[in-house]
Amino acid sequence: MIQAVASRPRGRPREFDEERVLSRAIALFSASGYSATGISDLQQATGLTAGSLYKAYLDKEGIFAKALERYIARREAEVSAMIKGAENARASIAALLGLYARLSQGKEGKLGCLLVAGVAELPQFSRVGDALRGQLAQRRDLLAGLVAQGQADGSITTASDPATVADVLLALLQGMRVLGKASAFSDDADAFVALALKVLE
Repeated sequence: MIQAVASRPRGRPREFDEERVLSRAIALFSASGYSATGISDLQQATGLTAGSLYKAYLDKEGIFAKALERYIARREAEVSAMIKGAENARASIAALLGLYARLSQGKEGKLGCLLVAGVAELPQFSRVGDALRGQLAQRRDLLAGLVAQGQADGSITTASDPATVADVLLALLQGMRVLGKASAFSDDADAFVALALKVLE
């Protein structure tokens, strides 16, 4: 869980649209990375003064922490809805692979993933590291659970340990985002997903 980064007097609303500010911070950190992003860059992207940013988030890491929290919440809501609508566990994993494949192509792929951007600079953080590691662990646990569920419902035929299969799938998911950042991911996302699903057989 990401630690609180700043305290404000209760009952006093912020004088800016935080959703807009965090959306712009997410885009900036994803595109440029944490170290290369300065407060002046965040000022320009968000339209807020340095004083307003420091008052609301304490420091640059505090801004990143809130941006990461919002980024994770959005992605988890999307993943949760996708899994609920899937026919079985194999279909859930296929949908998840398909989502990451789409996110790794074109403009979205080149923008990059905030989680990957953060993990690449773990030594730079004093507070956010646990949240980054925790999100990777949470995704691995989700995948392991789906593999076990699929083995039980018959949609997944591999006899391999669910945790081991989850590690492979996690590497595929995050690897797609890394390749997408470099505009090096496959143009044929469907073929990639079909081949990736072989790990479930």
